[in-house]
Amino acid sequence: MATVQTLKDLGEQMGLKGTELRDFIKEQQDLEREERNRLREEQDKQREHDKIQQDKLDKFRLAETEREREKEQSEKELRDYQREKDEKDREFEIERMKFERDKMDFELQMKATEAKKASSEKSEDEKGEDNKEGSVASGHTRQRIGAKRPKMPCFDERSDDMDSFLHRFEVYADSQR
Repeated sequence: MATVQTLKDLGEQMGLKGTELRDFIKEQQDLEREERNRLREEQDKQREHDKIQQDKLDKFRLAETEREREKEQSEKELRDYQREKDEKDREFEIERMKFERDKMDFELQMKATEAKKASSEKSEDEKGEDNKEGSVASGHTRQRIGAKRPKMPCFDERSDDMDSFLHRFEVYADSQR
């Protein structure tokens, strides 16, 4: 930017005087002013362009961040869903295994009951052949009618003789048939 004194010296060297010098100085100042305005406008346009580019970049980064966050959220939801599914599958498997165990226990109990029932019916049939008046058949079970049979006393070493105890045992065993 040239000062008025510089422009005056330059105009005088060109041979300008009076109003021509003043007009020359004014023209040069107007030209410089226009040049400054043009540069200012270009800078403003450049700043505006840079701002628009920065806004676009910021929006892009924001969108990218949002996409990453949504992706992480969906991955987290997928992991949570998979974890819940696995947990429910384990619970279901545990329940299925408990059910199978209970079923097997029940089947074993039923077999044991049937075996016990069959063995008791067999032993009652054997007992019932000797003592038919002592029992009555009702369905599959027999009920005993009458008095209980006497129990055999235990062997006592201090007071019992071995031979007499064995003789009593034989008699008792024969009577139980």
